Amino acid sequence: MKHLAEKIKRMMSAFDHNHYDYIMFKEYGIPDFSKLSQEECYAYETEEQEREESLIYIAKKLLPLVQAYIEAKHLPNYYNTFLAEITPFYETKGKILSDTGDMDSELMHVYGKYLDAFDDFYIINARKEFDILENILNSTATLLKDFGIQPKSEPEVYKPMIKICKTAFPDNKDCSHYKFHQTAKCYNPDILIPSLECAIEFKYVNDEKELNRTIDEILADVEGYKGNPSYSVFYAVFYAANSICPPQRFNCMWAEKHFPENWKGIYVQGK
Repeated sequence: MKHLAEKIKRMMSAFDHNHYDYIMFKEYGIPDFSKLSQEECYAYETEEQEREESLIYIAKKLLPLVQAYIEAKHLPNYYNTFLAEITPFYETKGKILSDTGDMDSELMHVYGKYLDAFDDFYIINARKEFDILENILNSTATLLKDFGIQPKSEPEVYKPMIKICKTAFPDNKDCSHYKFHQTAKCYNPDILIPSLECAIEFKYVNDEKELNRTIDEILADVEGYKGNPSYSVFYAVFYAANSICPPQRFNCMWAEKHFPENWKGIYVQGK
């Protein structure tokens, strides 16, 4: 049951993260189509469709797992009440993608309401903390610039970020002396945040070829982090000293690799 609970938490966390990005994309990413070429319009529509399909895929995988978990608790009335409330969400795409008005997922709100009753899900409502963390990571280039830092290597990126992250997450750990039980060749985290069960690695890249190669290397080592009892969410932050590629292209490159739901890539540019 513990393994099932961990899998559910990872999937809910992935849905929450992707849903937040999707709502932000819908709210603030809509371009003026009259000023776009046909190819640019198509690229936007394709990205929107891919985001929606990813959320629907996770939601459909999640339902039978939660059903199995609650049913195993032998609480038939509780299970039936849950099923009656959750089933209508799966009738249309719009209901799966709907938000509460403050950018939270309605679907995850219902899942959380029923799963919060069980001790296994004490970390289920950590999305706000993840939002803070992701805002910090997405602002890496801006934060370093504000501190007058123009990094020329990975240590010059992650060392200041360790201190910055510590202001928001006091349990942030420097990983210089930490080793996972199965140490990966490429993904050696620079920051661990136990309260969020997450690990963060920073990568410094000079061109798109190196960016793509580094993504492939991390993907090849994902297996080494499966089943870790303490860390279940992983970030890879790629810092480019110059404009290597548009963020949209990086998102496509990352999506094409089919990383597990609990892995997220973030791309930032220094100049």
